[in-house]
Amino acid sequence: MVVLLGLVTAFSWAFANVFTQQASRTKTKPAVIMFWVLIVTAAVVLPVALAVDRLEGPWTPAGLGWPILAGLLATVGFFLLLRALTKGSLSVVAPIIALEGGVATLLSIALGERPSAVQYVLLGVAVIGAFLVAVEPGRRTAAGAPEAVLAAFAYAGVLISLGQSNLPDLTTVGVTRTVSVLAILPAFLLVRELPKRTNVYPILWCGLLDAVGFAFFAFAASIGPLSVASVTATQWGTAAALIGIIGMRERLFTNQYIGIAVTLLAVTGLGLLS
Repeated sequence: MVVLLGLVTAFSWAFANVFTQQASRTKTKPAVIMFWVLIVTAAVVLPVALAVDRLEGPWTPAGLGWPILAGLLATVGFFLLLRALTKGSLSVVAPIIALEGGVATLLSIALGERPSAVQYVLLGVAVIGAFLVAVEPGRRTAAGAPEAVLAAFAYAGVLISLGQSNLPDLTTVGVTRTVSVLAILPAFLLVRELPKRTNVYPILWCGLLDAVGFAFFAFAASIGPLSVASVTATQWGTAAALIGIIGMRERLFTNQYIGIAVTLLAVTGLGLLS
């Protein structure tokens, strides 16, 4: 069940980033895109969280600490993602950012999780596969790669923070996205722009799919183990590559095709063991 929820997260985030790339290529300021996407996500999640969780706590500094941290890190990661997509292609940027799963796995192990020996191996294989997808022969540094690497670290912190939250799942996501809206609000107030007409549908779809992805990851992380949920969910990079190959007819290098196959096999193995 953890892997199934993680895969729903992966494909939700993959399609969300397809729409994010569309919006980022229209020369719209990142603060405008971020603000309106986050508003859509919060507008979807908060009413559902209120209806399902009914303001169940703990509403204490300790209980709010992890969701607040997740919201701040998510804002940083989103900004870096937009910068990376503005410079590079989705099929290259997405798998690099998806290495967040490997970083999150190392952090979760440091926090006390102890996967089985076979899970350790499969987690390592999944990370190696994601790395193979990210490598582009003939280039020292792929366009957008530096921003993507930094985004991977930011998003790894988001995954860990969501997994450590003691608030109910949907409430955790609601608090996280509300914090992200408040964090980007000062930058948005400097420009105060409505999205361009060509960006309305991409922003709406990105916000909706982002909400679905975060909600399903929160469910997966609550069931655990967090290390398996993180690596599975962050195969959105592999999913994005598949969307690029099948839907957008992008052409990748041999090592990237191998990386996609390896990560899918590793995720399948994790699913059978969870």
